[in-house]
Amino acid sequence: MASNALKNSIIRHAGARGYAQAAQAAVRQQAATLQFGTTQNNTFVAALDNGSPVTRVTVAFKAGSRYEAPTELGLTHVLRTAAGQSTGCASGFILARKLAQHGASVTCSGDREFIYYTLETTKENLSPALECLNNLISSQEFRPWELSDNLPRLKYDIVALAPQVRAVDLLHKAAFRRGLGNSLFISPKKIGKISSESLQHYTATALTPARCAVAVVGENKETATMIAQALKLSSSSSEAKGEAGKYFGGELRKETGGDLVHVALGLQGAQAGTPQALALAVAAKALGSGPVTKWGADNSVLAKSIGNIGPFAAAGFNVAYSDNGLFGAVLSVPKDEAAQAIKAVATAIRSPVSADAVKAAKAQLKVQLLGEADDGTNLAEAVAAQGLHTGAARTPAELAGAVDQVTASDVSQAVAAAAKSPLAMAAVGNLAFTPYVDEL
Repeated sequence: MASNALKNSIIRHAGARGYAQAAQAAVRQQAATLQFGTTQNNTFVAALDNGSPVTRVTVAFKAGSRYEAPTELGLTHVLRTAAGQSTGCASGFILARKLAQHGASVTCSGDREFIYYTLETTKENLSPALECLNNLISSQEFRPWELSDNLPRLKYDIVALAPQVRAVDLLHKAAFRRGLGNSLFISPKKIGKISSESLQHYTATALTPARCAVAVVGENKETATMIAQALKLSSSSSEAKGEAGKYFGGELRKETGGDLVHVALGLQGAQAGTPQALALAVAAKALGSGPVTKWGADNSVLAKSIGNIGPFAAAGFNVAYSDNGLFGAVLSVPKDEAAQAIKAVATAIRSPVSADAVKAAKAQLKVQLLGEADDGTNLAEAVAAQGLHTGAARTPAELAGAVDQVTASDVSQAVAAAAKSPLAMAAVGNLAFTPYVDEL
């Protein structure tokens, strides 16, 4: 029996209209055009003026966990949680107070390649809110006593990790070892060991103009260029360097007990921006991500492969990085039935995908791309990531059009190429009946 525990719903209920009169007919507008370019200091800028009353600004840097030094693993996790602390221009309290007065908010997130600082505010308050964002990025100081106050948050982040997230994180370590294998999260043993000097050095070498992208949703390209030029970033001659994302395959296991085992299986994917990466994204959708209707049956490729063995959750995934990728599936299953289910999933991710499954997967992927575009924050971060990956950017509509061009043959060839790579595996939970990777 399949469950939708791993499914991320992209359908949101619309609030009921609370007026007695009919809504005014919508005015047809031309689709917004995405403009992008590069400033004189090699900062990528992009803007999509979609007429939104809320402006989103994302300042992204090539400063993800893959650029951490082997002796400073977990530094980027500390850097993300330190966003909003006191800077050289204002205390953390003053920054928070100013942002609140302008109805603005700033979030800091990151992945293995990038760190994103994203501002949300209304158009009329954009200028003063940008001043706070600039201070938050350009004048970070990492005062030791504030870093100490932040330790409980780091501990909470580790404890609150879902086991499926732990499995995928370990899968990267098994597949890439170093660089892309660096964890997104700090090790409990390293909490409190990252110094303010290390953070200051990392920001000076990683948060530089040439490693930066500024994406704006709700304003024009001139505004994005102005924001990029106003940033006071270091121009260090020794920039942070990460190891090449070489794929090895392998296995990591973490025994945590309980009644379930959570397993991530992966194959070598394709780098971002390539047709192969898009084809594998379709293949991941074809594998399935749980029931498409609430309380409904799961008729996905993975569910059919696993069969009726009891409650389980399985989903395909594909992640593409600047020089490599990872394609596979993540599975949660009772420990007693782990062997059968894991072997079935390992076979499924290496098998050809039917034309009917590809057709359905393309429709699902298009809905996801267009649905995520409704969230301006996600759109701004996605545009910034595209700029840092490829030096160009495409709108969600253009990406959906590219999905339409993917054929069943393209998907089969991409999966066949991935299947030639050694299998990588990570397992978390009760591993009593979990097979090893060389048994799959």
